[in-house]
Amino acid sequence: MPTTYLLFGVSLVIILVACELFSNGVEWFGHRLDLGEGAVGSILAAIGTALPETIIPILAILVGAGDGGEGIGIGAIIGSSFMLATLAMFVVGIGIIIFSLTRGRSREVDAHITGMSRDLTYFLTSYGLALTAAIVPYRPIKLMLAVTLLGIYVKYFRSTIEDCGEAGCNLKPLYFHREGLPPRWRFIALQLLVSLGIIIYGAHLFIGQVVTISEQFAISALVLSLLVTPIATELPEKFNSLMWVRKNKDTLAMGNITGAMVFQSCILPSFGIFFTPWHLTEPAVVAAACGLAASVIMLIGLKVRKRLHAVQLLFSGLFYFGFIAYVILLGRFGEGFVVKLGARLLHL
Repeated sequence: MPTTYLLFGVSLVIILVACELFSNGVEWFGHRLDLGEGAVGSILAAIGTALPETIIPILAILVGAGDGGEGIGIGAIIGSSFMLATLAMFVVGIGIIIFSLTRGRSREVDAHITGMSRDLTYFLTSYGLALTAAIVPYRPIKLMLAVTLLGIYVKYFRSTIEDCGEAGCNLKPLYFHREGLPPRWRFIALQLLVSLGIIIYGAHLFIGQVVTISEQFAISALVLSLLVTPIATELPEKFNSLMWVRKNKDTLAMGNITGAMVFQSCILPSFGIFFTPWHLTEPAVVAAACGLAASVIMLIGLKVRKRLHAVQLLFSGLFYFGFIAYVILLGRFGEGFVVKLGARLLHL
């Protein structure tokens, strides 16, 4: 176990360093393409940092043994969007409050509000369709909804590129090309590829340690797929967004999260519908409902107030902690969880 905890910490450091490389590289990539911060955050950064949580459910479904693998894959698909809509927003809100105290930044989120509203609208539509597909009994209709989800993402991609705000400025020099501006394309591409590779490696290392620790505490596969694994795979989005709010680049920070929400609510459910029966368990439905509720409240706030405050982000986290309370009350963590947790605490 000491080795597991050591690797747990090492993996966090690896992801943190890789995310700094990636965020720096993707900003320059978008700048060279003359894309606005909205498109850089919602498209480039979102897709890039979504790779770990995209790979996990795909491997679970294609390689997993029987229904167990399918169940874990579907749980990870639902859990990833739920985690972004609740916990990721909460973490960014905490970051903004901390940086307002330590770096004097405002607690108001200076993001592209129109872009955020667009992202949340697309997310609510696609995530809602994914849930609808789970309760539809006819396979042909399920497949039609899967194709519709892919079409929605194509439309989202085009609208985001066309309406992406102003291009970013005041960029730090590219780490792989410190002299001479702008950096050459090959150095930008190299830094992005290296950082993505490190992110994926760090995420897999982190997930491995999380699984080991979960087994030590007898956490059920259901909770592992809905709560534990998504926390691990969403680390790149959280770290990138924290780095960007620290630099007062809120449009990039929020776009990284909301863009990933759209990507994961369109692409991953489509894959799940194509390759599984796509039936959701009760906890998966509850998690999805919590993610939808948090996003609806945030979207209403954006429409009414035309601005976003860190407190609103913290409020989204209540749905995450509410779901944890639901899991605990129903005893879904696993039969031996409480006993093993108590034994560990007494041992300490």
